Amino acid sequence: MILGISEDFTSTVNFDSELSSIPSSGLHLNSGVHPSITVGNLLEFLPKINFTFSQWKNSTDYGVFTETRNKKDIVFYQNKIYQSIQSGTNKIPTNSEYWLETNIESLRVKSFLNKVKDRVYSELSLEKILVNNQFLYENGDTETTLDGNYSGWVIEPKGSDYVSFRVNQISFQKFSNNSVSLYILNQNKLIDTITITPDDGRLNFQDFDIKLSGKGDFKLLIDSTSVLTSNATVDPQQFDGFLAYTTTGTGDSVETADYTYNVYGNGIGLNITAFLDPKVYIDNNLSEFGSFIRSTFEYMTFQMFLHNSNNRSNTSERIQIDRDMLLRELKDMNVDSVVRRFYNGKKKALKMLEKTFDTQLNKNNGITLNVGSI
Repeated sequence: MILGISEDFTSTVNFDSELSSIPSSGLHLNSGVHPSITVGNLLEFLPKINFTFSQWKNSTDYGVFTETRNKKDIVFYQNKIYQSIQSGTNKIPTNSEYWLETNIESLRVKSFLNKVKDRVYSELSLEKILVNNQFLYENGDTETTLDGNYSGWVIEPKGSDYVSFRVNQISFQKFSNNSVSLYILNQNKLIDTITITPDDGRLNFQDFDIKLSGKGDFKLLIDSTSVLTSNATVDPQQFDGFLAYTTTGTGDSVETADYTYNVYGNGIGLNITAFLDPKVYIDNNLSEFGSFIRSTFEYMTFQMFLHNSNNRSNTSERIQIDRDMLLRELKDMNVDSVVRRFYNGKKKALKMLEKTFDTQLNKNNGITLNVGSI
């Protein structure tokens, strides 16, 4: 969710391009809100950042700050502050494909906007929701040579385009202690290769943290070899939130092989979690949810104005906002107040969710909201 702040000429601060550019959503949060919400007032009330960012190092593996929210992904370089926008190492901060030049004021606003995003997801019950956690394995007792060149599992979402997966544990039964490669593909494109190690025929799960997110199916494959199986079968349809079945591939590479699908074991066991990660749903429908996002920003800003110690800014300069007006905007449901706009926006957003045909998102049904006085 990319949110922007429009210039209102109440401050001399220049925000970085991520905040000041016209967002792809077209959503400027401070446009069409209460007139007390100005850039100048925001900066007076937002907490200061009393932190010295680390110097950039070419050996550090930096993540994408908007995803990690980790201060290590903000660096100081040649007397300027840079935000990591693409993961990697040895990418100099002046490389605009990997870094965004920013400043303290922009980071203060972004920190607050992150809280607004989290509030939106929370109010709509759109946090990551556990759909299923399942062990997929057999305790093999018969040595079998797998067919084809590649063998493994296929995992794909069921009932939702917003289900993602995490592989927590993997077992591999083979009379050996030699490690093998496990190829991870999304829609037959290789996205990662990891190493798994058998325990001389014993069923032994190793811990992993492999996140699988995207469209289409995922394959977890090994080079076909001799393994231990028990001729057990799996019902691909039995799991809530995903399909799981085994596969055999024949070809020169994992990406170009021809795959056939089956239901019998192949010596590989998985512990897999399926979870609903519907933030993309909001991003894909910002025109419908934009009003609620903006009203959430407005509501949280007024809460900050009210609860700021002694109604003073962090520079101890009093902002002349009437406390009675703040309380009225945050409590009075009988007029066109900030709180009324917030709850009306939430009610409309929940109705939008009820219209989706996505069976997992629709599990939020049953949520009702009555707008009245508080």
